[in-house]
Amino acid sequence: MTRLVTPIEVTNSLLGTRNIVNTFMDHMWDGFYTSMKRLSRFVTMIQAGKGMLYDLNYKGTPPKSQKVSLRSDSSSVTLRIKYPKAGAYILKDVNGKEIIRNAWDTNIQAPAEIKGSYCGENRYVGVVNILEFFLTKGCTVYIEPIDSIQSSVRLNWTMSQFFADGGTTTFADRVAASLGIKPANIKVVSVYQGSVIVDFQIIEDIAKTLSKKGGLEKI
Repeated sequence: MTRLVTPIEVTNSLLGTRNIVNTFMDHMWDGFYTSMKRLSRFVTMIQAGKGMLYDLNYKGTPPKSQKVSLRSDSSSVTLRIKYPKAGAYILKDVNGKEIIRNAWDTNIQAPAEIKGSYCGENRYVGVVNILEFFLTKGCTVYIEPIDSIQSSVRLNWTMSQFFADGGTTTFADRVAASLGIKPANIKVVSVYQGSVIVDFQIIEDIAKTLSKKGGLEKI
């Protein structure tokens, strides 16, 4: 309501397009003057369709909580938001239910790529800190931050040894067992060489997070 992140750049590298979008004007008044408060809202026209990918580039730090909708009769689109630092985010549908992010893909050693299977399909790519998600016609999703502990460990292994021993699944199971928590609370963000470096998040139960924020109530 009080922090501006305008303008936003909506870019498509395939089409070579770059659309600069401003927010709406103040929508409250103190007598003759505007209140200097506004709910930042952005509307842009895009060429949607299979394989279309757009980057949303904020001139300020991206807001933690966001609502994104695609108003279309038949098309779909994939969007990406780059965050300046690592964080933990979830996507929710209009009923406040978490949309589970894509699982880890050992072939590409990263979260599985977006296939465009359903509204809100998403993944968070570590190191580059990009949240990528898919929208279908009429789809609305909510981006919410969740409480987490960011951690990184270096293992004296090779990448092949790490994945031969069970990879990210075994790693999450062992960390969870040592901490006495559920494996679902361990989210591996990235795995890369050096020897093997694993960036991961320890998050609280999603159900508790949504309940505290009122996310379980129908919107």
